[in-house]
Amino acid sequence: MSVSLLQIPQLRELEEKYARILGPGVLMERAGKAAADFISDLYPAPARVTVVCGPGNNGGDGYRTAIELLKKEYDVNVVQVAGKTPKSEEAIAALAEWEKLGRTTYTDPYDTPKADIVVDAIFGIGLERPLKDEFLDATMWFNERRALHVSLDIPSGLNSETGTWVGDRAGCKADATISFLSGKVGLFTGLGPDACGRVKMENLGISIPLTKISLLEVKDFKHVCAPRLKNTSKADYGRLGVIGGGKGTVGAALIAARSGLYMGAGRVYVELLEDGMKLDPFCPELMFPSKINIDEMDAIVIGPGLGFTEQAKQRFIDCLKSKAALVIDGDALTMIAQDEEILSLVTHRFAHTVLTPHAAEAARILRLPVEEITKDRLSRALDLGILTGAVNVLKGAGTIVTQRSSVSWINPTGSPALATAGSGDALSGMIGAMFAQHFELMDCVLSAVYLHGAAVEGLNSSVLAGDIAPLASTRLEELRASYQRHFHPLKEEEKRSSGKTANEASFLVV
Repeated sequence: MSVSLLQIPQLRELEEKYARILGPGVLMERAGKAAADFISDLYPAPARVTVVCGPGNNGGDGYRTAIELLKKEYDVNVVQVAGKTPKSEEAIAALAEWEKLGRTTYTDPYDTPKADIVVDAIFGIGLERPLKDEFLDATMWFNERRALHVSLDIPSGLNSETGTWVGDRAGCKADATISFLSGKVGLFTGLGPDACGRVKMENLGISIPLTKISLLEVKDFKHVCAPRLKNTSKADYGRLGVIGGGKGTVGAALIAARSGLYMGAGRVYVELLEDGMKLDPFCPELMFPSKINIDEMDAIVIGPGLGFTEQAKQRFIDCLKSKAALVIDGDALTMIAQDEEILSLVTHRFAHTVLTPHAAEAARILRLPVEEITKDRLSRALDLGILTGAVNVLKGAGTIVTQRSSVSWINPTGSPALATAGSGDALSGMIGAMFAQHFELMDCVLSAVYLHGAAVEGLNSSVLAGDIAPLASTRLEELRASYQRHFHPLKEEEKRSSGKTANEASFLVV
């Protein structure tokens, strides 16, 4: 967990600590320089820039950014929204330094000249009330411009901890956001990804503490990225069972099962509850016993298209009582919400257990309206962990993975292409495949979640759910091909001392 996401109390404490260490205004100066560098990378000078500044420290960052952009030969104008005087000494000093440069400072953004770049420095973290009056007008102006839209720290109006609009009133929508000190949860989940655009995290030269919340990255599952040994067989990669496929919903189980094969499970068995299918003509590698021997499975996925018959319930109970790693999806999640006996079996389970709900399924389990899930996804995902004792994967924009210990990850990969029927079934099969291969608990979950999103990175139209795992398998292959370089790079002196050429050295075991 290397990319920490800090919440407001932690950020405030960090700001106060380094203000004492570095002196007043230093962090704001660094923020201005970092933002100016970020903008110049996006849109080189010369260009016309308008920076819209609010009364808080975010506005102070804006004044400092404007000063630094002038040094880079941009044509810069500043808006001091409604002429509001800055609240902190650091922001007051930044405004005074800007005014000494003799540039025009506007109070209404609609009076400014046309700009190529508009910068949102209206409100940062901690906004508690909906935008209104001149500040709402300023955000509307920002969104209306045909220009590059950049937000400093976080788009104004966005809740930095939940990724929702404060008071359900939409604020600034950026093409790019530079987040100071650390990332924030709200940048990466819910409405945040659409509001923020491209995100760059800038620590301003200070050490960021590790927290229980982090942004998921490849390093978090590096053991999955290690190349396979050559002397292996299908027996080394485990047995995965998929139980589901009630009447009319066979496809859900088949998508999960095929995904398990693509992601490396040695053998995949499919138990269809209401269908006599014995062969999948599009994936003949799958096996169709009339009833899976649960005790022989290394991992089981239950729920895709399962249905709610007594037979379905009994098979779920059988799985809950087994020692196999269990991935619970689809109709099985609804059973947890409806049946106290099943919930109790989940909470008392000793073997690895993973739940993969979307917002509506999470709402049923927690007995809350769906709106309560979407307005604070991280908190509700943590509630699921406390209630069930399982690892929970709350699917959606910025999928959240939580443990009962409150350690959490937010996944940055994915695209609207995942908004297609069966994509969740593909994910459950992918997680099951990782368990079948005997990776560690969180390696299994984090790798599957990350690769599920990475499979459709850059795709904006829908893909078939059955195509997700093959694409994800290709991404995993790319990671394994680069494993040596990324995770075990040879030092130059080791290469020299080995007495081998660069090409030969690359095959050395480290």
